Amino acid sequence: MVSTSGLGGAYMGQYSGINNQTIDQLVQAESAPMLLMQRQVQQIQSKETAWGDIRSRLNNLLNKITVLQKSDTFNSKVNTSSNDKIATISGDSTAAQGSHDLIVKQLATNTKLTGARISDVKSSKEPLNVTGTLNLALTYQGTSDITDSNGKPLVIPDTPAVGSTVEKSNLAIDISANDTISSIVDKINSHSKDSNIQASVVDNHLVIKSDLAGNYAIKTTGLTEQLGLDNAKQTAGQAAVFSIDGLETTRNSNSITGVLDGATITLTGVSPKAASGDANELQPTTIGLTNDDSKFQGAVNDFVSQYNSLMGLIKADLNVGDPTKSDNQTSALAGDSDLIQLQSQLQRLVTPSATSKDSHNLSANGVGLSLVDKEGTLGFDTTTFQKALKNNPQAVKDFFYSADISNVTGTTSNEKGYATVLSKFANSYLSTSTGKAGIIATKTTSFDMTIKDLNKQIDAFQDRLIAKRQQYVNQFTALDTYMMQAQSQLNYFNQQIGANTNDNH
Repeated sequence: MVSTSGLGGAYMGQYSGINNQTIDQLVQAESAPMLLMQRQVQQIQSKETAWGDIRSRLNNLLNKITVLQKSDTFNSKVNTSSNDKIATISGDSTAAQGSHDLIVKQLATNTKLTGARISDVKSSKEPLNVTGTLNLALTYQGTSDITDSNGKPLVIPDTPAVGSTVEKSNLAIDISANDTISSIVDKINSHSKDSNIQASVVDNHLVIKSDLAGNYAIKTTGLTEQLGLDNAKQTAGQAAVFSIDGLETTRNSNSITGVLDGATITLTGVSPKAASGDANELQPTTIGLTNDDSKFQGAVNDFVSQYNSLMGLIKADLNVGDPTKSDNQTSALAGDSDLIQLQSQLQRLVTPSATSKDSHNLSANGVGLSLVDKEGTLGFDTTTFQKALKNNPQAVKDFFYSADISNVTGTTSNEKGYATVLSKFANSYLSTSTGKAGIIATKTTSFDMTIKDLNKQIDAFQDRLIAKRQQYVNQFTALDTYMMQAQSQLNYFNQQIGANTNDNH
């Protein structure tokens, strides 16, 4: 008997010749619509994968465009100092370039209170066996002895009133019998962020320091005798005194802001005496900021490279191959109207002839951007870029990006420029500022819905084919059964005829 793998009867194919292989061929013939749907799923999945690659490249391009919209790209600074042991300088995007002569007469220091050695214990980890409260506070003492070269007093800006206590510096440290010098230090330092008071222990000496530079006094009351603070040595802090381009000034800090717009000067040492031999003359340190055009140029070059990478991928995805060949293979997105539109619009947006000139009469070609071949490759002429930047750096910056920035909220409005146009376009395919899905996300959703619907149809069709196969099995099993029965009856009939013939003889 022919086996039917459990799906057919015991006699199927023995008489009719129709077995499982024959049924498989019949089912295969009826599965053509399902195979077509499966191929459709594979094709859609290939398109979805290809669009995913486009989205990734386009998102990378948007990141490069975003860099061209950041102020620090255009206004990055190179910091210079003729003697970094005396001072260094740094600047943000608002800082003007230029050099300045700096003389540092004295550095700002912090007030320090050093207590006597606590001899009641052998180490800072041993309990002091005292109870009570240690009270600490910072009060501003001011100064009246800082004068300029003409003997006139120099005023330190933004200082507290003389004799006033620094806000939140009043500390009441509760001390128990089990507290050690180290644990007391830890209790004081746990409030340092707000109180501006720090503590340390040196050879069983309690040392308390003001975090604020300048002439502040550290006031102590309470357990001062037990902690060696009743006759502590206090070294008063002082303000920094310096001059920039001959302008003498002073600050309660060695990190100087507000003297040069957008710049921070860090004082690290006192200026040495000048070589002239005059005891009162000090040698200036030249500090300066210059615009770092390399960062700007690098950002444009990165944009161009990423643009060409994206356009190369789009070209490959739209490739129709060679239709004259019988075995021609077309790319996944060949003929895709949305991708063709993306390609043409990107080319239009970066083409100099299609780019409007700004108020300074600059075009993409004027800053070194142009198409260099028939394939739409974007080129970047750095010589042209540098020339335009030298002639009018603000015009080049505004060509790429400009916006109105609120002094109150810091928000931007009225955004313009080459990068703004490209950014809005890229976002229309990726997503919009309102969170609305972009064109690619919409296509992906459509792909997913179509695949889901096709898979449902395929599952239903497979169920029908299984049922159809079983129907064939049942039919042909029955046919073989009938043919077996007919054959049996025919054999019986022939036997009977033969028996009758023999009896007649």
